[in-house]
Amino acid sequence: MILFKSKEKQMAIHTKASILVVDDEEFIRNLVCLMLSKLNYRTVSARNASEALTCLANGYGIDLVLTDINMPKIDGWELALRIKTLKPGVPIVALTGESPSNIFPKLQGSGIRHALFKPIKIDVLGDALSSILESPRKNHAIECVGSADGGPRFQHI
Repeated sequence: MILFKSKEKQMAIHTKASILVVDDEEFIRNLVCLMLSKLNYRTVSARNASEALTCLANGYGIDLVLTDINMPKIDGWELALRIKTLKPGVPIVALTGESPSNIFPKLQGSGIRHALFKPIKIDVLGDALSSILESPRKNHAIECVGSADGGPRFQHI
């Protein structure tokens, strides 16, 4: 199923949503935060899992965690399990460069209910996060697909 979200609906719903971006690569972390800011999300960034857990414990009002999977010391899988203990209601989204075939088998029971794949376009990211925040308990695995008019879309796979 292919979903589209209007920009007006995204802005109306998510002007106050706070997203914690966790990635050990500074360039990627800053780029994702910039994209989210342009989509009217508030962002908090963390260089690693330890910083992310501190942000969550200190009550930053995080509505969603967007995390890389491959990070030193504590990876995204372990981070997700710790977040589920600390803040069980916060949706966790993997934003990874790994192939879907490596990620999908590990989602069950991982604490990560949603997966996005790099590289990702801003429109795809916005549509995906809008959908996830509207229904955080639903499982989402999202893949970027093209369209006849060249615009970005995403689909649940």
